[in-house]
Amino acid sequence: MGRFDHIQGAGPSPAAGAGATGAATPALDGGPRFDAAHYLEQARRAHERGAWEAALRLYGRALEEDRELVGAWLGQVRVLLDMGQADEAATWMEQAGRVVGEVPGLLALRCLAAVARGQLDEARQWSDRAMRDGADQAEVWLARAAVVYASGNGAMARVNLDKGHEREPGATTARRCGEVALQQGDLEAARRWLLRAEQADPDCALVALRQGVLHERRGDLPAAREHLERALRLEPRLTAARLALVDLDGRGPLARLGAALRKWRQE
Repeated sequence: MGRFDHIQGAGPSPAAGAGATGAATPALDGGPRFDAAHYLEQARRAHERGAWEAALRLYGRALEEDRELVGAWLGQVRVLLDMGQADEAATWMEQAGRVVGEVPGLLALRCLAAVARGQLDEARQWSDRAMRDGADQAEVWLARAAVVYASGNGAMARVNLDKGHEREPGATTARRCGEVALQQGDLEAARRWLLRAEQADPDCALVALRQGVLHERRGDLPAAREHLERALRLEPRLTAARLALVDLDGRGPLARLGAALRKWRQE
């Protein structure tokens, strides 16, 4: 079976006809089967918690019910980009383009992926195309900010982040603004946006994770550890936080002392 064989139907399945009510219908195995809107909402909640693997499964279930559900396609790509799986994200972006077309959100994600690869000319083209029909969407402005950051204009990039948040204010957009600033090395802007996101949603594991990364880059390892440990308390399945803590353990004073002793013994 191919990667997308389970979502190759001609459109929404009968179960998706329940609309946004979340009503369950019988599944083939006799258990409950929900509509696409139910799985999409559960996927978004899992994504916001940092439960990325669960989010991928739930977005996939939503697409089983309705293969033309734009939010589920974009959600899959966002999660894969969050996980650092650029190749897998590219595969999903190509398939999404064939199913839902060049919607602004997908073009914005293509832009972000191109920025991550250092392909700025390509990124600008995706951003320009996203802007044509998506200037009312936060993600389009965040993608523009990433391109402008990478081009060396931090002041204008911060204006673009503000515009994105104006379009879709709230904790999620504030977090994403912080992530863009963090990825592009604007640590002060990242600090402000992540603090804003934390104030709006104090129990978001992803915000705590990004704050941990922020403090690590600022050289404040105790604060980085505090935030990463908090991220794991909020979402024990957040593997990125666990791996970051392992990395911190390898850079602490005891680890450095051990490395120095090993080097001394070798000499």
